[in-house]
Amino acid sequence: MNQEEMAAALNTTVNTLGKWIKDDMPVAQAGGLGKAYILRLSHCWAWKQARDVGERQRRDHNANQISMLQAQFLGLDRENPLAALSAKERAALAAADIQHSRAMQLRRQLVQLDDVVDLMESVFAIVRDKIEAMPDVLERELSLKPEAVGQVQRIGSDLLSALVERIEEAELRERNVPDVEVQKQWLI
Repeated sequence: MNQEEMAAALNTTVNTLGKWIKDDMPVAQAGGLGKAYILRLSHCWAWKQARDVGERQRRDHNANQISMLQAQFLGLDRENPLAALSAKERAALAAADIQHSRAMQLRRQLVQLDDVVDLMESVFAIVRDKIEAMPDVLERELSLKPEAVGQVQRIGSDLLSALVERIEEAELRERNVPDVEVQKQWLI
């Protein structure tokens, strides 16, 4: 076959075929000044298929390397299905998650962490203040003796200590809440 026939058989242009010949496409007889190239379809077809497979493998390898780098950059495990998603797909998922969260918040099924922290801190402050004031109130209103007041004070102190220990067990002291010192944010 000549170059025009081979280009038609491989569904490409004569110029591309010329580049492939320079890239070591098998030629039965080299052409040149006034002399036509002679090409064998079976040899050229096999060379093109091998070339296409090699390009596909390189492309897949590069895509895999990019995917691994993106997963590492995003802190995702390669086994995580999100690691295989493109940036556009991850952005679409993130947007859908944000819309879902907003809808849940509007339905009062989702509460902001700051709101919960503020509520818990105010509730614990009330509990602490009332328990600390309880011995004086009981002494005044029930005419308790100093020994009984001491017992009430120890009981209140034990209660506050138990609450603090339970909160620390739940690792709430490690929560990152802006503008609040870690040791004081859950102090009762």
